[in-house]
Amino acid sequence: MLSETPPTPRRRPLVGLPLAWAAFILVSTLTPAADMPLTPRWELLSFDTAAHAGVFGVLTVLAIFSARRQRRLGWLRTHAFRVALALAVVLGALVEVLQHLLAMGRHGEWSDLFSDALGAAAGTAFMWFTRRFWQ
Repeated sequence: MLSETPPTPRRRPLVGLPLAWAAFILVSTLTPAADMPLTPRWELLSFDTAAHAGVFGVLTVLAIFSARRQRRLGWLRTHAFRVALALAVVLGALVEVLQHLLAMGRHGEWSDLFSDALGAAAGTAFMWFTRRFWQ
């Protein structure tokens, strides 16, 4: 007799999500300064700091989610949290170096790299503490 239970759906790694977000980060952070919109002035925290932390937090959330879903690379699945955090910080450092080297009216800043790392750490912590709900 045939089983009446439906087959389990394949778990796709959704690798396109973190890659698309990383491309968005590169485009938005390497846009020439003259083409950037005006940013609001916040009193407690600068908009720039919050924006850097936010986009890198989203990057690590997407990267960890994708890495934990994939089945091909066991080491990546096992070390997804560390790898995503490290790659996000490396991407932040790369962006700051490129901003410094390219003559686009933008400047690489240590505070931006710190904000990137802080956002990446926050995204990693969020995924760590909520992992039982999405794994």
